[in-house]
Amino acid sequence: MQKTMYTSFLKKETVFNAIAIFISILGSFAVERYIQFNKEQAELEILENNLLYELEQNYFSLLSLRGTLKSVIAVSDSTTSNWNGISSKKIKKYHQDNLYDINERIELILSDSYGFSAKNMYFNSLQNSGLILKIERRELRNEIESVGSLINRNYYSSNQKISEGILAWFNDKALIEESLNNELIFDKHKDFELLKLLSDRRRNEIYKLYGVENDIKFLELLIDDIETKGMF
Repeated sequence: MQKTMYTSFLKKETVFNAIAIFISILGSFAVERYIQFNKEQAELEILENNLLYELEQNYFSLLSLRGTLKSVIAVSDSTTSNWNGISSKKIKKYHQDNLYDINERIELILSDSYGFSAKNMYFNSLQNSGLILKIERRELRNEIESVGSLINRNYYSSNQKISEGILAWFNDKALIEESLNNELIFDKHKDFELLKLLSDRRRNEIYKLYGVENDIKFLELLIDDIETKGMF
């Protein structure tokens, strides 16, 4: 009988040990999952903060570009609307009154096209890593995906050909005049060809400004949404 009791005790002890080991393994897995979860949450929080910072930097760059474009358009308006009486001296005065760069060369005042260098390192990381799928709110996920077309848009390209055309005009007239004085060249040779180039440049800068205004509003709403509700 004692042997039977002893055997029964051993069986119970074995079962108890097995259960203890099983619970220990489950506990170990639970702790590991907890640690992994906290690690992932910390990484997502860092990514969210970095992406938010990147969006804000692009937002501020667009604000700066908006101011520049308004100044460029103001100078273009003053130049093209007073074409018959315009002179290089007056254009430089318009430029100084609406200063958007430190350039003083007449051919560059009339031809330069402005944009901004988008910051997209963390945005690309979010997309390439697939972490964007962790954003549960579909509307927010779609908005963040649409940021790609915004920050990768080339604001410089819209007026590049026109800018090259204006500089080519100055170069052609310099060969005729045999002079490198572009203020003299403008005052003596300004014609309808140059007026059309400047008018086209002005039109494109207005289109560009319209796009920048929309992008600014979009980023304002997106940044506010992330700051208020979070991303993940």
